Amino acid sequence: MTIKKCTIEDIKKLQEVCRKTFVETFEEQNTKEDMEKFLEESYNLEVLEKELSDSNSMIFLAMDNNDEALGYLKLNVADAQTEVGYDNSLEIQRIYILKSAKGKGIGTEFMKIAEEKAKEMKLDYIWLGVWEYNYAAQKFYNGKGFKKFSEHVFVLGDDRQTDFLMKKEI
Repeated sequence: MTIKKCTIEDIKKLQEVCRKTFVETFEEQNTKEDMEKFLEESYNLEVLEKELSDSNSMIFLAMDNNDEALGYLKLNVADAQTEVGYDNSLEIQRIYILKSAKGKGIGTEFMKIAEEKAKEMKLDYIWLGVWEYNYAAQKFYNGKGFKKFSEHVFVLGDDRQTDFLMKKEI
């Protein structure tokens, strides 16, 4: 497995892994209509191209030996962050791994990248949002030193859901 910075040339692989990992993670708890709406709004090629071209965002792909994407990480700083008011911080907006690739250390490697980037930029902390019912992810983040500090609303399709906001001081 290798991790590489995602470029515009990787956009189709990125789109595929975005959609597949999101569906694997959330389809059982959400309606088909809400899932389809979210996937189209969040992971269409125009949106992904804009994200890849934003100098305040970074996307990384975990790739297997056959050049297939196993997961991805999206980091945001400054005005690319999804919430305002978290100055001098780095947001982990998305960290998703295929079910078949979980338990291989990819999440830990992604977290190392986030911490390295935050330290390079001399930021104060890293923060993220995690769905209140995604217990496995919450356990993973707690194990990496993240603590809940707030909540916000995350809209999936037409469904308003609660995300816990967690952060880790650098």
